[in-house]
Amino acid sequence: MTLALTTASLHERALDGEAQRHAIECLLNCYLREYALPRDEASLDYRAQDLPMSLRQLNGQCISIRLPSGRLVVRVDRASVLGRCRFVSAPYFKGNGHSWHPLNATELARLLCVPLSQPDRVGEMLQQVDNSLQITRTFLRHTRADRDQPTDSLLASEQHQIWGHALHPTPKSREGISQNALLACSPEVGACFELHWFRVDPALIQHQGDDPRETLYQLCGRNDLYPCHPWEVERILADPLVRRAQQRGLLEYLGPQGLALYPTSSVRTLYHPELAYFLKFSMHVRLTNCVRKNAWYELDSAVALTRLLAPVMAELAHALPDFLLMPEPAASTLDLSSLGTQEQAREVTECFGILYRQNLDEATRERYQPQVAMALFTWDLQGRSVCQSLVQQCAERLRIDVAEATLRWLDGYARQLLGGVMHCLFRQGVVLEPHLQNTLLGFDADGLPCRVWIRDLEGTKLVASHWAPERLSELNERTRASLYYNEDKAWQRVAYCALVNNLGEAIFHLANADSGLENQLWMHIGTLLQAQRAVLDDPVQLRELCAGAPLPSKENFMTRLMMRADREAGYTALPSPLFTARARARS
Repeated sequence: MTLALTTASLHERALDGEAQRHAIECLLNCYLREYALPRDEASLDYRAQDLPMSLRQLNGQCISIRLPSGRLVVRVDRASVLGRCRFVSAPYFKGNGHSWHPLNATELARLLCVPLSQPDRVGEMLQQVDNSLQITRTFLRHTRADRDQPTDSLLASEQHQIWGHALHPTPKSREGISQNALLACSPEVGACFELHWFRVDPALIQHQGDDPRETLYQLCGRNDLYPCHPWEVERILADPLVRRAQQRGLLEYLGPQGLALYPTSSVRTLYHPELAYFLKFSMHVRLTNCVRKNAWYELDSAVALTRLLAPVMAELAHALPDFLLMPEPAASTLDLSSLGTQEQAREVTECFGILYRQNLDEATRERYQPQVAMALFTWDLQGRSVCQSLVQQCAERLRIDVAEATLRWLDGYARQLLGGVMHCLFRQGVVLEPHLQNTLLGFDADGLPCRVWIRDLEGTKLVASHWAPERLSELNERTRASLYYNEDKAWQRVAYCALVNNLGEAIFHLANADSGLENQLWMHIGTLLQAQRAVLDDPVQLRELCAGAPLPSKENFMTRLMMRADREAGYTALPSPLFTARARARS
């Protein structure tokens, strides 16, 4: 028994160490990219003799960061041309006039944040770092064994993302949720759960776009019921209009029941293979940057965009048939405006708001074996890049070496992604948000990427110069305003999501610490972008990018620290990896 307890204790300590390591890696990568490297306060190849003894005994590259109060050093086993690193030691700090000592994630966060902001903001940031760390620990202790993963490739990838966003300071923060509720409804532990249902006077149910009542009936077997997410039910039951509706017999809480659904990587969007739609629920919970409620204008805009973008989707089907958008043709909620003020009714509208996103049918899932990009360009629990096994399988099927398979694999993916995203932006003025969580890959018989889906129309915007107000005249002013981006902001978003967040992470993992291969992969991206210039009549942003203009990188660290709305996030200019690749090739 003592041995068993000791083994269990050692296992838990190892998991806690992994949670610490990942929290530290996220913090340092964010700080390096957003602050230290742009200000020339970091060295990615630090060779000084003044190092802690434990780091001197390790082989490999050492990174140094100069801070106002001293110096930080840490070992890495790889550093990309975009400054993305994988750390293999604890960070060590040497304060002015003091000796070296190792830091945990909380100590590191305090050291980095305190000089940059006010105490109240730093305090909130530290709470979120700790929250993310504790939740990561919980997930690691309750993760499913590989043998228990679902056979549905889409579902498996949606629920196989323990680490989350690699360049966010608090990638797993979920505030205000108990551990039991967390485990019951989180994709990272393979959750599957029933919705909470209300008997509702049918006159209170509102919908936009397609009629979703058939889907609701499929979920519960009745026409007079309406659901909410388990994490939202407490807020709903405390709402004064909901209580008034209950007193008048218009609403009755029935509790959990019906068909159980699977949470996906976005947490609030739920999936079942037999349903025609993903269901995106509202929850007043901050996940990473944002409280994930379905604002009333977001319900309006997503359905409106599906309608407005129908010609764009038809054009894509003809010009780029393997690049697809996932429509959101319906939204539903409850209207309690007769029982209170407009503001009170709007709160209920948002709590009960559901967006319905088109699901992939069984034949499509069987043919293409789709997976979420975020689940591929990350580490597994053994510290290996997930995509490496896919590339190895391709190499074996095609009887080519791994480097060639890697190039073909990236080409199959990037060709579809860049072709579709750039076409939408420069031909149609449609600003997609193709980050890793919003991108699905489909594969051919050899395991090479051959199809891309982009989802989340809520995050899709329109370039004002392409979309005159009269084209959106049916929308109210608030909804219309939420859809518009100017050209500069549109380019920042697309370039960041497609080239930094998405392909930057893809290349980091595909190159697998091989700098020569990384160089080849970025050169190929440059070739694909040059081809897009010719196809799209040489837009100025692509011309400048191919000439060496920097890439915009979203400032997740500073956005959280400064308590900015996600829409107001700043961007750091990253030196072009295309230019770096060409320079390396010449040398």
